[in-house]
Amino acid sequence: MPITNARISRQPRSIGTSSTVTGLEVRLSRVFIQDNRTPKVWPFPGFADVYLLLVVFDDLTPEPRTLTLSGFARIDDGEDLPVDKTAYFWKQAPENPGAAPAQVHVLLSVIKSKKGLRDTAAILAQARDSADYRTLVGEVVGAIANAPARTAEVILQLAAVVGGLLQNVEDKPLFTQVVSFTDINGDFDNLGKTPIVKGNNNVQTTLTLIVRDPAREPVA
Repeated sequence: MPITNARISRQPRSIGTSSTVTGLEVRLSRVFIQDNRTPKVWPFPGFADVYLLLVVFDDLTPEPRTLTLSGFARIDDGEDLPVDKTAYFWKQAPENPGAAPAQVHVLLSVIKSKKGLRDTAAILAQARDSADYRTLVGEVVGAIANAPARTAEVILQLAAVVGGLLQNVEDKPLFTQVVSFTDINGDFDNLGKTPIVKGNNNVQTTLTLIVRDPAREPVA
């Protein structure tokens, strides 16, 4: 089953101290492949080709803030995918201050290919052009605004649309998770960097939440 920590928030609102929060970032710090589910039978080395799907929504934009599909070839057991990148970024504009995000939802899925890697840009373009994709984007935005408890479920359906366009992949991903950060749950209360580690027998991931708030940061 997919791992999710989606939380319920009754009404989208600003972070309690949103007037002073100046930046939020979610970094994809690590994706470690513990077991790629490929037997090592001589003379085959047991490598696997995998896709990494990343989808991020917040409550400020009616489109995914991030939608990427990356391919990685010949990945062995005990190997890190070469990723350490920004999954989500928001920075307060001094000349145009506005509400800070109250919700950020991150889906990450590692999918094993059974026969090489396809053109990921073409897959994403095909997904964006599909009626199912447009419908589900609208449903995600609606869930964030009116029924946050359903957000993870609908984002998983959106990811399934993209995954369904990949051919020759295993039916069950190596790992899928949805991580939800909300102001009501206090996820933005801790300043600096907070690592969130999730995993199963196949994959371990680390997302890092970074919060900046000059009003609460110690003065040097």
